[in-house]
Amino acid sequence: MRVTRALAAEHRQALLEQAGRLFRGRGIAGVSLAEVARAAGLTHGAFYGHFASKTALVAEAVQGSLLAGAGHWRRRAARARAAGGDPLAAVIGGYLTERHRDAPEAGCALAALGPEVSRAEAPLADALREGTEALALVLAEEVAALHPALAPAECRGRGLAILAAMTGGLVLARALAADPDASRAALDAAARAARSAAD
Repeated sequence: MRVTRALAAEHRQALLEQAGRLFRGRGIAGVSLAEVARAAGLTHGAFYGHFASKTALVAEAVQGSLLAGAGHWRRRAARARAAGGDPLAAVIGGYLTERHRDAPEAGCALAALGPEVSRAEAPLADALREGTEALALVLAEEVAALHPALAPAECRGRGLAILAAMTGGLVLARALAADPDASRAALDAAARAARSAAD
């Protein structure tokens, strides 16, 4: 049966979505291509009609996940601003939650896969870097809105500091999840550090 372009695009998107979810939840090494294809409702052989290798899939899934995350943050900030709230607080508070901590498969690829991808070959590291820059840009834009007199380089630096506090705090909270009080304290401390970096 001939596959239309529209159906092929749906298949490709399903592979990316399922790959992103599985990789974030179990790590890249812990997921096979057959599992990704099965989760997307396709055969293992069908995978190669869309991606040349697992590396190509991981790179696109990671980058796509991070870019989608940046878009989510931008929309969250805009909603907070429209409601008269604090856009940065909305982004930080929405990220550093117990719900996000407990569902890596549905959350941030940087916190879930950053260390693993950063040690990988160039296509993966490049995808991680580009996606991370998109996240940092959202935060830098909000810092610039908060402090219009700051130079762009200073806004970028503060955006990176906020991102470091957020992702580091989430990783630490996951590492301490067996101790609910310590894990919650890590989330709270990271939120304070992120806010301090913004101010």
